[in-house]
Amino acid sequence: MQESILNVMAVVCHPADAIDGAGGTLALHADRGDLVTVVVCTHGVDTHDLERNDVFRYGVQRETLDHGTALGRKEREVAEGLRLLGVEDVRFLRFPDELLMVTRDLIEAIAEVMAEVQPHLLVLHNPTEDLGLADVGHADSAIAALKARYLANTPRFLEGKPVPGRQFPAQIFFMCMNGKTTVLTAAGERWGNVLVDITPVVERKVRAMDCLTSQYYPGDLARKCIEDVNGRMGLHWRLPYAEAFQSFHPDIHSHLPVNPYLLDRAATPAAEELARMKITVTDVPFDS
Repeated sequence: MQESILNVMAVVCHPADAIDGAGGTLALHADRGDLVTVVVCTHGVDTHDLERNDVFRYGVQRETLDHGTALGRKEREVAEGLRLLGVEDVRFLRFPDELLMVTRDLIEAIAEVMAEVQPHLLVLHNPTEDLGLADVGHADSAIAALKARYLANTPRFLEGKPVPGRQFPAQIFFMCMNGKTTVLTAAGERWGNVLVDITPVVERKVRAMDCLTSQYYPGDLARKCIEDVNGRMGLHWRLPYAEAFQSFHPDIHSHLPVNPYLLDRAATPAAEELARMKITVTDVPFDS
């Protein structure tokens, strides 16, 4: 029996964040026929174009791009990476990334897309990341999106939009923090109560990260990040590669739920399970 098609919407702070934090999960949803939309809040040029920043910060002798050209390059990198994951619908809001704030303009821009897409599932950064005190803006984009979900369900934003007779989104998933290790992140929550096995699409996630030239990801760094982050997230549950999330609402059932993966794991010898736990991302070819 064909499962219902879901509208899945990820709202992220910087252009590469959806690939980093949820690229494998978004690919799996696209593969099953779900409609996936990525909303990028900032242009990312002033903080996440590391090639360009090396010129301005350290005087590295390299031809630099003007702001508009750099913005176009970064959006092309991300769009190509998401295409490799099966995601075609990318909305670049282009807010400045020097200091992202939770403003009315940002909330309304997200709400406008949300009212159009009407997502069943919403994927965000964790709004408590770095206790909301870091300079990267992840928490601010999540807080703005949480406020936008209420605004998107009001008459002003629904006028002229298809209204399916439901409150959206039905569930929200926060990407688990995997950024800087500081006393602020130590105070936050990195444990995920939802793991998505991205092993079947991990090669595509590597190739998507290879597209992010302006952030020096192509090659060894992309493979190291995926092995260290996604390999770690799945390690104790014998998943070669996983992405971890925290669900906002509780799951509700008519009886105690039984997870098919955990049932299968309980019946599988350790030797058989551990045989899957080999490093595979280094096998993904890269032409430098």
